[in-house]
Amino acid sequence: MNYNQNERLNQLNENILIIGIDVAKKFHVARAQDFRGIEFKKGIKFDNSRQGFAEFEDWKDLLQSEYNKTKVIIGMEPTGPYWLPLARWLQSEGYWTVTVNPAHVKKSKEFDDNNQAKTDYRDARVIAQLVKDARFSEPNLLIGIYEELRNAKNIRKMMNNDLKRIKNQIINWLDRYFPEYQQVYASWEAKTFLYILEKYKLPSRIAELDAEKVYSEVREKHPRGIGQKKIESLIKASKESIGITEGPQMAEKELDYLLKRFDELNSDIEDIANTIEDLCEKLPEVEKITHIKGIGIITASGIVAELGDIKSYKNSKQMIKMAGLSLTENSSGTKKGKTSISKRGRKDLRTILYRAVVGMIRTNEAFNKLYRYYRERAKNQLEGKQAIIVLARKLLRIIHTIVIKDIDYDEEKMLGAIKHPEEFLTAA
Repeated sequence: MNYNQNERLNQLNENILIIGIDVAKKFHVARAQDFRGIEFKKGIKFDNSRQGFAEFEDWKDLLQSEYNKTKVIIGMEPTGPYWLPLARWLQSEGYWTVTVNPAHVKKSKEFDDNNQAKTDYRDARVIAQLVKDARFSEPNLLIGIYEELRNAKNIRKMMNNDLKRIKNQIINWLDRYFPEYQQVYASWEAKTFLYILEKYKLPSRIAELDAEKVYSEVREKHPRGIGQKKIESLIKASKESIGITEGPQMAEKELDYLLKRFDELNSDIEDIANTIEDLCEKLPEVEKITHIKGIGIITASGIVAELGDIKSYKNSKQMIKMAGLSLTENSSGTKKGKTSISKRGRKDLRTILYRAVVGMIRTNEAFNKLYRYYRERAKNQLEGKQAIIVLARKLLRIIHTIVIKDIDYDEEKMLGAIKHPEEFLTAA
């Protein structure tokens, strides 16, 4: 359910029980009130377990019966991973489950008594009050294949981060033990260099090798590899190396570990990429998004993984808000401040869209034209990043349209539908 604040307020009436829960790792604290803010009895502290959830439900049922409430709304902060099991359990039981902004909880806790103290019971009360004021949102908890896709995307991101770390550690090792390799190889990731490094490790051992023999070995593994002269240059660089020579046994062990992790992570990333492709085959919206020139399977799957079921969004504004790309203005009196984006949404989605648009400006003629228009128009010219943000919002509107209406992306139609004010074109 997606409502504006007035619609949410209309649903909070005398028949509803409002519960605020402060979540933690081992236990949670809940407090209840009515839609006017009048609290019901003492709150409850319950374990983060199946038994604890049952105790919470008994407490809730007792309040509903005693105060004659027919509906329940339960709010909590979406902080850390601790809220997820409880929120999913509540949703599976059919409860209206909502989240409040942690920043709002922090800023509003002093309203009642001007006291900055923080306790679990106090926070639960503040959360209930925010729900009462309809300052909540619906959590975007994915189900089925969409949850699988998001998890796969997160695993790939974690693996890529691990791979980046391992690469940096390998470079660190080379800088300590064999800095001269760069005289021969532009990149340490060259297959032939990795083969020699994995087999012989230290410069002191490479210096003793016969170039012709090593060349024969390399040709067997990599027929299209380097020539013998490059191997000779590597052996020469090894003989002149200033790399550390102390502790060779552990140096070799360290390199073995790093190269092993490097190979494993590359293999794992390839496997998860294949898994993502298999999942995407079951999601027709991913294929539709890839029809937009400049967007590949990785970008399309990332967008769907972050948004979930695009058909569940009433309009593209909700998708823009989910990405944290809603525009905010800071103005006071006659002074008009800068307009910026809210950044209150899914950071990964924002990053994916930004990178996608940067690539599309180079490869997609329509987006390139729009980018140049925003940058060069006669009035209100945008800076580079501002134009990219405008195009990211445009991309989300396009994605919403082609998925909801089940149509293919039409570049000419998109450009034709955009109307540029005459005063913006005068000197463009």
